[in-house]
Amino acid sequence: MKANTNYIARLINKLLRGQETVAERDAIEQWRKSDKSNDDLIESFREAKNIEEDLNFFANLDEDEAWGNIQRTPKKIKKNYRLLLRVAAILMVLLGASLFYIFQEDRKVSEQVAAIRPVKKDISPAQSGALLVLADGSVLPLEKSNKTVDPKIVADHIPHADLAVTEASLQFNTLVVPKGNFYKISLEDGTQVWVNANSQLKFPVKFKENERRVFLEGEAYFEVSHDGNRPFFVESGGNEVKVLGTHFNINAYGNNVRTTLSSGRVQVSHSGNSIVLEPGEYANLVGEQLRKGKADLEHDLSWHNNQFYFKKETIVDIAATLSKWYDIHVKFRKDVALDKVYTGNFKRDVKLSEVLEMLTYVCDLKFEFDGQELIVGNK
Repeated sequence: MKANTNYIARLINKLLRGQETVAERDAIEQWRKSDKSNDDLIESFREAKNIEEDLNFFANLDEDEAWGNIQRTPKKIKKNYRLLLRVAAILMVLLGASLFYIFQEDRKVSEQVAAIRPVKKDISPAQSGALLVLADGSVLPLEKSNKTVDPKIVADHIPHADLAVTEASLQFNTLVVPKGNFYKISLEDGTQVWVNANSQLKFPVKFKENERRVFLEGEAYFEVSHDGNRPFFVESGGNEVKVLGTHFNINAYGNNVRTTLSSGRVQVSHSGNSIVLEPGEYANLVGEQLRKGKADLEHDLSWHNNQFYFKKETIVDIAATLSKWYDIHVKFRKDVALDKVYTGNFKRDVKLSEVLEMLTYVCDLKFEFDGQELIVGNK
């Protein structure tokens, strides 16, 4: 009872002082009309010589003590005797109608707040997961990283899988990594490949005796197992990357195909032109032009190192990265400057809201959710 009388006392106090809000006035008026005794109680406060003291007494009133206090007449009780009689008369009404009303009003207010305040949704970062499309078209879901192709599974789907591999008998699996996922896979020669979201890696069930060749769409980081007798080739976006044993990244999401070398040595070829990369260099294919330069390894390998590293990138570029990693669609409002560049470095294994919060510190944009759609506008 104490909590409810305190609530009512505050409303009455505001009402008598003319400081109530529209919502509070409606609330107290409905409470008054719910029972004649409630209206009598408010009039008692209007007639009181010391409204503040009487309201404090009422606000701190405890139901269990109230009935006992009526039967005793110490000075404090006598002083508030008139008010107390009225309180005693309506005590049961307050316990019933008032309590019910207050709970109903709290529920209504909560519902109104929920209606006008958008529910804050959040999206988890990419998770380990992929689909393995076998040579016969069968599809196997993969959920955990660092998988090798099970020879038993392959044998069940490919006749004579244990025979020597020739050009004619070469059978390929395709690792499909959708948006919102990533995957690390070990090939049959021990080469490890980290495949980024929205990417595909096509590789043979068993490499040939004279070479190892895979095909990439999207982005992947390779740690190639050394084999001097069998060079490793990656074909991607019209480029061919040849290695003997090295660590490198290929980004072939768009027309701009970029190969970045972390360690070792690679040769990048396109349409008869070749470039040899040393550690810390990159090769860029733009259109039909193949060029190399000094790489920013922190930037180019950021996804592999579990980071978002945006370096003088437009919001369109940033949105494309977030779209793949969080599996969302991004929409821009008309007033957003799409050519303005931003720089920032954030953790990659966090929920989308944390990344967006960080972005608000480095740009003048605001972000809103609408289902799986992220809407970008100016602050």
